[in-house]
Amino acid sequence: MGISTNFYLELQLLCGSTDALYYRFSELKNFYGIEDQKPLIGATGGPQAISSGFLSITLKCVGASMGEKQPMTKKLPATTTVGKLKFLCESFFKLKSMKLKLFLQEEGSPLPLLLDNDASSLMDHGVGNDSVILIDEDS
Repeated sequence: MGISTNFYLELQLLCGSTDALYYRFSELKNFYGIEDQKPLIGATGGPQAISSGFLSITLKCVGASMGEKQPMTKKLPATTTVGKLKFLCESFFKLKSMKLKLFLQEEGSPLPLLLDNDASSLMDHGVGNDSVILIDEDS
């Protein structure tokens, strides 16, 4: 009576053979219909960078009672909400107990755009890479 293939594989698994592990892994992938993962392809045809969904945003405090604070550039996800950005600004600039208003300063526009919906994302307001957000206190 011969030794079955399964017994031989089990023996190799117990002994720690990597060949047996790979064979078993392949067997299980085929059994459950799992395909190998392919890398994500971006618009450039190469793998997507992790930072591709992030925006580089410059934050500037313009409120009179905020004191002079240096502008700060941060990389944030495009899906960040206006409410979350207000919270982050409080933390970045140490603006506790102050109600904030945020404005998008667009190049070529004489007046900044008020970002008034706390539930909407930066992407919804048209905030792009290298945008400038002005931080003011709500009066």
